[in-house]
Amino acid sequence: MSAALSVVSEVAVVAERMQVLLVANNFPPVRGGSAAVYDSLARHSGGGVTVLAPRINYADGLPIIGWREHDRRAPYAIIRLALLRTIINSPLRPSNRLFLALHDMLIRLRIVWTLGRLIYADRPHAICVGELLASSWMVRLLRFLPGIRVVVYVHGEEITTVERYDKQSRRRIQALRAADAIIVVSRFTQRIVSELIGPTAATRVTLLENGVDTQRFTPAPKCTQLQALYGLTGHFVFVSVCRLLEKKGIDNALRAFASLEPGHAGSHDRDSRYLIVGTGPYEPELRRLAVELGVADRVVFAGAVAESDLVEHYRLGDVFVMPNRQLANGDTEGFGLVFLEANSCGLPVIAGSDGGSLDAVTHDANGLVVDGKSVQQIADAMRRLREDDALRERIARTGIETASRADWKQKARAFLKVCAEETTA
Repeated sequence: MSAALSVVSEVAVVAERMQVLLVANNFPPVRGGSAAVYDSLARHSGGGVTVLAPRINYADGLPIIGWREHDRRAPYAIIRLALLRTIINSPLRPSNRLFLALHDMLIRLRIVWTLGRLIYADRPHAICVGELLASSWMVRLLRFLPGIRVVVYVHGEEITTVERYDKQSRRRIQALRAADAIIVVSRFTQRIVSELIGPTAATRVTLLENGVDTQRFTPAPKCTQLQALYGLTGHFVFVSVCRLLEKKGIDNALRAFASLEPGHAGSHDRDSRYLIVGTGPYEPELRRLAVELGVADRVVFAGAVAESDLVEHYRLGDVFVMPNRQLANGDTEGFGLVFLEANSCGLPVIAGSDGGSLDAVTHDANGLVVDGKSVQQIADAMRRLREDDALRERIARTGIETASRADWKQKARAFLKVCAEETTA
């Protein structure tokens, strides 16, 4: 009952009429591409978006550090429940299937109760569900609410990855077909969604590529204190900023980096360094690989950095590298927001050709596109951008121009427009 009273009080603070209720399981201060997208959309919506998010990280079952501070600073309303889906990797998670089923049912009942209170208190025009796999049940339920437009936001991996509890994608297809509108972040994602739901339903799909905060991600001189901290002073720096997952291709970037000559002739006759910013389940393998390749002394694992320090870490690099690739289970990059963030900071980028990264990076324009499975191609691109000052500077300029056309203010307006359309049902 205390949890219910807490939600009622939180609902009461939503003073203005709610245009869109965004249900987002991955949300700041949790880091990640989709979390950044949802925060940016809400931040630039002029108060038109209210967010329903969790207080506990479903990945490990631990409280999300800093969520209260984040929510106090946010210029939009955020309502928190403990969880929006079951925990998947907590050491305290019981193995009893019946207990897990009951726990999942309790989570869903709390969500339904909260949605009911929100709809009663300030009827939103639209509810946008930001996690297709775990929340497909919610989409199918919401479709029966009259006058509420149901929108699904699709990033990529949730429709390309083979899941053991939805191997035939039946749940995902049912949820997509139940939605009044589907937003996709890339042409790659758009094609996969259209193949899943058929040409008739595909008319409800809107392409809305990810944006970038060009007021925050800007070119600037490297921070000398951080250079000294990481031992980067006087070195040419390749940088990767991402969650450390196999699909990001950082392992092959390490292999490519190890094949480069430590120094090279020309105006940048200096050793190279590789700065890797971020954490994730693939980090132990990457650290082991760096030692195995003999480059551990030239590779810096910065780990997770504060959000306030993120831009300064991008700026430490001369070239951004994330040669993403598709894995055997279909998991791949849906777009690659980090490419635009790096571009906006004045960095040329190296991207993999799989997934939706081709919507973010145009070869020889704002970056170089390579086969993420080819260490040779990655090494050639790294070498070219390190040794050819004119090429690097040209791509960096084009990258800034590319990022400027993807400002989040424009994206937020487009998002609200999709959500504001009348339902046909």
